[in-house]
Amino acid sequence: MTKSRIFLFLLLAFVAGVAVRSFISVSVFMIWFGILLAVVVVILGIFKKQKAATLYGFLFLAFLAGIFRFMAAEHSPPDLTALYGNPITIQGIVVEEPEQKETTQHLKVKIGSFAPNFYTLATTRKYPEYKMGDELKIAGLLQKPENYDDFDYISYLAKEDIYSTMSFPLIEKVGERRGNKLRISLSEIKKSFEEKIDRVLPEPHASFLKGLLLGERGSLPKDLVENFNRTGTTHIVALSGYNITLVGRFFVNLLLFLTIPFQISFWVASVAIMLFVILTGASPSVVRAGIMGILVLVANREGRSYHMTNALVLAGAVMIFQNPKILRFDTAFQLSFLATIGLVYLSPYVENYIDRIRFRLSQARARFILERKKSFKSKQILTETLSAQLMVLPLLIYLFGRVSFISPITNVLILLAVPYSMAVGFAAGALGFLWEPLSLVAGYAVWFLLEYKIRTIELFGSLPYASLQLGEWFLVPLVLGYGYVAFRLWKKAAKTQN
Repeated sequence: MTKSRIFLFLLLAFVAGVAVRSFISVSVFMIWFGILLAVVVVILGIFKKQKAATLYGFLFLAFLAGIFRFMAAEHSPPDLTALYGNPITIQGIVVEEPEQKETTQHLKVKIGSFAPNFYTLATTRKYPEYKMGDELKIAGLLQKPENYDDFDYISYLAKEDIYSTMSFPLIEKVGERRGNKLRISLSEIKKSFEEKIDRVLPEPHASFLKGLLLGERGSLPKDLVENFNRTGTTHIVALSGYNITLVGRFFVNLLLFLTIPFQISFWVASVAIMLFVILTGASPSVVRAGIMGILVLVANREGRSYHMTNALVLAGAVMIFQNPKILRFDTAFQLSFLATIGLVYLSPYVENYIDRIRFRLSQARARFILERKKSFKSKQILTETLSAQLMVLPLLIYLFGRVSFISPITNVLILLAVPYSMAVGFAAGALGFLWEPLSLVAGYAVWFLLEYKIRTIELFGSLPYASLQLGEWFLVPLVLGYGYVAFRLWKKAAKTQN
């Protein structure tokens, strides 16, 4: 077995350890016993020159390292029993960008007076708006988070070390720009970018574009969000590596259209993605999506998907090592990673099926569909759209507990326009920093693209029996879908190795 393949298996074992610990509690005694057992296996394997036993021992150590890393990331919650349900006055700093909803905003506030890593989530009215770095004096009831019927809200907040909430407290701003100055500056750039979008677009188009570019879904109208769910298109407003790949792909195709060599186009597209990440605030989720997007461009440049396996898994493992809780609780990371896998590994299969269909249509004299000679290749966009959609579909069914019968056709109609609306929308926001009249021109262009998508989603979402609630069967598509994909990739890897 090659060293690169051994390295790949070690990374996968580490990720598997994190995944197991995300769902199952493991005692410290069991970990130390496992380490002792693994060390014994490694020593015996080396002594008896049994390479397989040595490898299994190291894989088990990597697996235990994943478990240990997740445990190290868990902070013991402060004992707030005496404070829950009582009115208190606290002073703290907003440490994340406020999450904007339709009529409210959620503030993650760090309170140093109770514990070193004590945070509370304060829900307040949409206005006045607060921002990262604001120091606030908050007076209200401290409440213990509670789970919903179909959502583990306590664990969702715990991944951010939040163990209390406050609903509509009295808030007084006593300072600003406190904390990490670089993060605050990036947050201010993002806020300015959002304001440029708000100036050139009405609602809900402005919120829709911010969802596409920034993953901000809180301000979207509830009826539009419900239509997203019914049509299986929610993933397009959860910023992922796929969304950012579309931005990079747009720049590559544009430069190729202008007869710029591919190598130069690749580097320009990569720089465009980096600029996109900075202008949109460089939040952890956006940075992760940017890394995934660049990896897909690298895979396209290399031309062979199996060269990307170690790089893709290494990138995911590093992100998980930095914050192990994202593997289970961060939907944006899950969608981003799965969409990237789809773009890298499923694209050849999807392209093959599209070519078969094209050949049959050409025999029926329907060559106007999927012409190869177009500069902005519709086949390429369709291939990438279907590849990413197929890969995230089982997860979306699992997350929302429903299967959308009109999802495939809606996604094809919508996603073919996504790269253009993202690129033009990004230009509209960026040009606002330079010359507002030019930003307004781009805003008119992106409005038509967004209007088309909104109307299409509303049309298909209004159809009767568009989706079906799965109830207790919601796990079936997840197991069958990813089980089949894993089996096909394993067969391909075995064939390649032979």
